[in-house]
Amino acid sequence: MIDMSCKYTRLNVGLQDAYVREDKLDQLKNVDAIIFDCDGVLIDISDSYNKAISKTVALIFGGLTGYSIKENLISNDVIFFFRRTGGFNNDWDTVYGILMFMLSHLPERLRTQLKESIGALERQQDPATRFLLLKAMTEGKIDRPRLREEFFRELISGLKEFTKQLDREGVRSVDRNLARTANLGEPPGFYKALKDFLCHPAGVDESMISRAFEECYCGSKLFLQAYGIEPRLYNGSGMIEKSRVIIREEVLEQLTSFLGKANFGVASGSRFESAKYVLKELLGRFNSKALIFLDEIERTELECSTRNGPKVSLRKPNPFSLLRALEGMYPVNLPVYVGDSMEDVMMVREAVKASPQLLSAGVYGHSYPSDRFLRIFLEFGCDIVLPSVNELPAVLGGVWRKKS
Repeated sequence: MIDMSCKYTRLNVGLQDAYVREDKLDQLKNVDAIIFDCDGVLIDISDSYNKAISKTVALIFGGLTGYSIKENLISNDVIFFFRRTGGFNNDWDTVYGILMFMLSHLPERLRTQLKESIGALERQQDPATRFLLLKAMTEGKIDRPRLREEFFRELISGLKEFTKQLDREGVRSVDRNLARTANLGEPPGFYKALKDFLCHPAGVDESMISRAFEECYCGSKLFLQAYGIEPRLYNGSGMIEKSRVIIREEVLEQLTSFLGKANFGVASGSRFESAKYVLKELLGRFNSKALIFLDEIERTELECSTRNGPKVSLRKPNPFSLLRALEGMYPVNLPVYVGDSMEDVMMVREAVKASPQLLSAGVYGHSYPSDRFLRIFLEFGCDIVLPSVNELPAVLGGVWRKKS
């Protein structure tokens, strides 16, 4: 729910402004713990994750259809349209939504050929083998119709419009809004066959999307280190090399002086190995009991699914990671969670139901487009809105000096 009634105090913290809710000024003096999102907050991923998404889409689309597309076809705007729905914090899901729309809107003849090729393959558990076999079959077809640039322009325009139908349910909202219309056309059952072939959502040992994305993002060395699997789909430098650390060590020192101790945690939808790869020794400044990454979320999802039957999702905006990080920091009086996305705002709102003493901070300076994220955080009533995490000491220090 958007809260348009909030009034903010505007603070000059450099080239951009910070905002603090007037009704929360008194509470800020009691903040004694901070939990951070990782990507977009601690690490600038604007040149890494988005490029990994577009590269993965181009890789899989080309392998399945035989048509090479430019990697920049999937622009930052397209990716933003997915993220603003609140259901695509996981970039694997974003790739899925883009691919399912694009492949479902191929000309009928190409959809028929793709379904026939999928049906002709023996079931392969390994996604890399599955992909490479189909790619070889596709490359052997010489009767493919030509797809003009106009087709792809209209396809991307339709994709942007399609995102208006999506919501915080992410992949489920893709399937709900796309599968029905896709399966009404020819060939019958195309959407289901395609979905089963891609096998999403699942990990790198099953899902073609997860496997291709992680190879593109990690690069050969880190992919092998993180997953214990030899890369087979991508041999170039990982997009993770374009990531940059946002938070400065002196900022953590300043925050430690305000809090009285280094009471920092992380609740993130990214993986521990990739975060450690970028943050390096800086991650050692955090409370090890309050570091919750996707690895632990997946383990808990698996435990819950095994025990209770149906698959469960504990990913943002589910508050699991935030509440689990808080458990590792107790006792705390008033923690603040610092995030950069719609999912983060929604997660805090859900977490407050179980842990009412919790404040939210949104950082907008490293998100695309930053002005839209600033507006979103203000409209949704975040307690603090910042250009980046590095302005947090200035905001807390200013409020504390004003109130002391």
